[in-house]
Amino acid sequence: MQRLIPVGYLGSIILLLTSIIYFFAANWSYFTRFEKLGLSVGIMLLFYFVSAITTKCISKQPFLGKWFLVAGAICFGVSVGLVGQIYNSHADSYMLFFVWLIPTVLLSLITGYAPLWVVSYVLLHLTYWFYMNPSSYFISRTNLEEWLIYLVIGLINLAIFVFSFTNKFRIKIIRYFAYTAVHLALISLSFFELFPPFSGWTNILYISFAIISFIFLKRSKGQQGLTIILFTMASLYICAKIIEIPFLFDDYLGFFAVQLSGTFASLLLILGGIFLARKFTPSSGSRVNTALKRILIVIITIIGSIMFASSFGSLLFILTESEYAAVIVSLLFILTGLLFKKLDITARHTVLIIGFFSGMFGAIFLSSFITTLYLLISLAVFITIKDGVVRFISYVALLTTILSFVFDDLQLGEHIELVFIVFALLNGVLAFMMKAQKEIFRIGLFFFYLFLYTLTFLNEEIVLEILFSITFFIVVTGLLIFFGKNDRRLFEFRVSAVFWICSLVSTYYDFVWSLLHKSLSFFIIGLAFFIITWLFDINFQPIGATKTFTRKQWVFVVSVLVLQLSFVSFQIITNEHLINEGKTITLKLAPVDPRSLIQGDYVRLQYEIGEVELGEGRHEGRVFLLLKRNEEGIYTVSKVYKTQIDPTKESLAEDEVIITGKYNGYNQIIFGIESYFVPEGTGLEVERNAEFAKVAVSKKGDALLLTIE
Repeated sequence: MQRLIPVGYLGSIILLLTSIIYFFAANWSYFTRFEKLGLSVGIMLLFYFVSAITTKCISKQPFLGKWFLVAGAICFGVSVGLVGQIYNSHADSYMLFFVWLIPTVLLSLITGYAPLWVVSYVLLHLTYWFYMNPSSYFISRTNLEEWLIYLVIGLINLAIFVFSFTNKFRIKIIRYFAYTAVHLALISLSFFELFPPFSGWTNILYISFAIISFIFLKRSKGQQGLTIILFTMASLYICAKIIEIPFLFDDYLGFFAVQLSGTFASLLLILGGIFLARKFTPSSGSRVNTALKRILIVIITIIGSIMFASSFGSLLFILTESEYAAVIVSLLFILTGLLFKKLDITARHTVLIIGFFSGMFGAIFLSSFITTLYLLISLAVFITIKDGVVRFISYVALLTTILSFVFDDLQLGEHIELVFIVFALLNGVLAFMMKAQKEIFRIGLFFFYLFLYTLTFLNEEIVLEILFSITFFIVVTGLLIFFGKNDRRLFEFRVSAVFWICSLVSTYYDFVWSLLHKSLSFFIIGLAFFIITWLFDINFQPIGATKTFTRKQWVFVVSVLVLQLSFVSFQIITNEHLINEGKTITLKLAPVDPRSLIQGDYVRLQYEIGEVELGEGRHEGRVFLLLKRNEEGIYTVSKVYKTQIDPTKESLAEDEVIITGKYNGYNQIIFGIESYFVPEGTGLEVERNAEFAKVAVSKKGDALLLTIE
């Protein structure tokens, strides 16, 4: 029971943070903007205060103070997002995440605490992503600019990866994230037709990076995680090139030649990958090396088999003009792996995996006889082959064929909720009955979770969807606690934790019940979790010693807190001054209705004054527009200044105002007022009815969106 105390505290903090984010995203109209701001800043200060108190006084668990500090850093981001929500700055603006990033990095440097570094890493990429892909408007970029954007993020991650080997920054999870990100960035840029003519030669960059990584990891020790990532990403790169072949050479080689080349390339991937995996791992016979070799071979086999099944299946169809050809070959592969037990274990499993992947289409769509045949064979493989990966794939095939029978032959598609409930229970029973067999237990548990989780999305009736969501949350929470008691159930605990987090995240985008009700529910549950955990904590001694923050570190933490408060205060004062001193004008608009990541529902706006003819070619930088009020009281463009000006020095009539904007590349101008936040569920109504926007414009030309009507 003592080992559950950290789980209970962490779960309660996550639930409380979720509650806070949901509450402010709901944009509850009963609070004024100053009440919302005061509440958000107060919650942030409360987390920092509780962090200090729990570290010194309340809890015997030193980690708790650190977790509350992370929560305080996250709440600062909520406060910054709330400022943007109240004053209608851009939804999911990259500046929001950048401002959030700076103090989080400072806290990471001060404390050296790994979770803060992880939060910083995520915020860095959110900043970069929303700079590249703004939510509220579209930016037109050249191929070179797009290529450079992806290349730069790859180089940034490469720098982080190298830095992670220094003594000051040995955080493995960030090392793995950064290494994976470098691979993904270079693979993305390697497609010839993506950003021509710049993207194609990125293949040289990726191949060079992969070779250097291979040599480095071959000479290093204890880098099994990076090795797995390298083999996975390199396999995906080869598959990406196989997929790219038709787009590059279909006109020259023909469909048959393309599929033939894809078939041979897939086989070379499997054979060459297995060879490299065996050469890469030392032949010492240790459990770690054996497991690493096994994992690498499984990764290569699965990825290569998927591509082989696709290419070879198309090839057979061309040759025979029969959809049953792939089925026959698939069955031959499966029967070979099932009957020839003297085959090398790697070859046997490769043959089985290829067989299942190449025949699944036919097993589902061709005929009931074929479906029945695959069902029986899948069951036979699942029972006789004790390898975990093969068992999982054969079980997937078994479930797929059974579901095909249920929905196609029995015509139970109208009762999909009942079907999924039955399948969830059957998988739960399988896991319980076979708990002594580790592989089967884990497979049953995974699909038990998966079917229950899917039920939370299927039903359009409010009562049922809420019931399924609550049931899933209770079940996964109970099993999370149960597996947390036992060190031997670490895998099951992690799977439960992943589904638990997924349930919280997906609930945010569940529109059946309101964010306000979700917020209240999670707040009550989180508070109950914390109180119960604390009551248990009183009766136990802490497990081991954990280093706490020093007094000097707390001084720096307080300095960061002052910086955070200063920024929020500056934003509030600046916006309030613009509201009070700026000139209010009316603009014509055309809205759209999405949801922000942490700020809730908003209406995306476009302004008529932003659609001006600027001439051919690209336009960059700031632009100044002279607006003049027409007879209807609407401000329209009177003049576009061709050069940079100082709006405060321009002589304007009473019915004129200068507004500053920014070119988005061609004939569109953005003004920083393209988002209007609304209470949850009201966006569509606002979109239908809104025609005009009330905007406050300062003497410098800065604009702040007040309301739409």
